[in-house]
Order: sequence, then structure tokens, then C-alpha cells
Amino acid sequence: MSAGKIIGYIVAAILVLFGVLFILATFSEGSNVGWFFIGLVLVGIGLGIVALIKFREPKPASPPQEIIQKIDLSGDVALETMTCRKCGGELEKDSISLQEGAIFISCPYCGASYQLVEEPKW
Repeated sequence: MSAGKIIGYIVAAILVLFGVLFILATFSEGSNVGWFFIGLVLVGIGLGIVALIKFREPKPASPPQEIIQKIDLSGDVALETMTCRKCGGELEKDSISLQEGAIFISCPYCGASYQLVEEPKW
């Protein structure tokens, strides 16, 4: 619980307490009828503060979403085997990863890791 909520609850409790005291004082001898309305206002403000604190609680964060990207290739495509630039070892599909929009290669044989840059075909 944050310090702001604790202070809010304390202020609300004090306002409700004084509001109830004003309402009770209305029924004593020599009392003023205006005290009843002051008591109602104080109780209303105190309960309003409590309601405001309760309804402004932050909602729990939603779990992270997994994004799956599927690529539909046009026509017949012949797949090439990829080799590591450093050691020449044959790379598998698990060696390729997409990080922050860039394609990264990590070689399981020599441990090299580099970004794959696609050169234009013209």
C-alpha cells in the first residue's frame, strides 16, 4: 500500500469521525440544525475519498503476447543451405532468430553470432 493511500484513508477516517460527531451533536440540548448538514457533508466527503481510493487502484498488467509471423512465398522456392561465415559449418533453422526486427545468426559449432544483411538483387 502506498503512502498516498494511507494518508487518504486517515483523512477519510477523520472526516467521517467528525461528521458523525456533528450529527450526534445535533440531538443535544441547545444544538444548531446546521450541524446536521455539516455532519452529512463531512461523512459524504470521507466516504467519497474512500471510494476514490478503491476505484483508482491500478489494474493488473496483462501477460506478454506472443507474435507469430508467417510468410507466404510466391511460386516455387528452392531452399539453400546456409553456412557460417566464420567456420563454414552448416546452419539449421534453430540458428536463425529475429531480434528487434533484424535477423541474427548464431553458429552452434564456433559460437559466432552476427546479423544477416540482405543485399539488393539488382
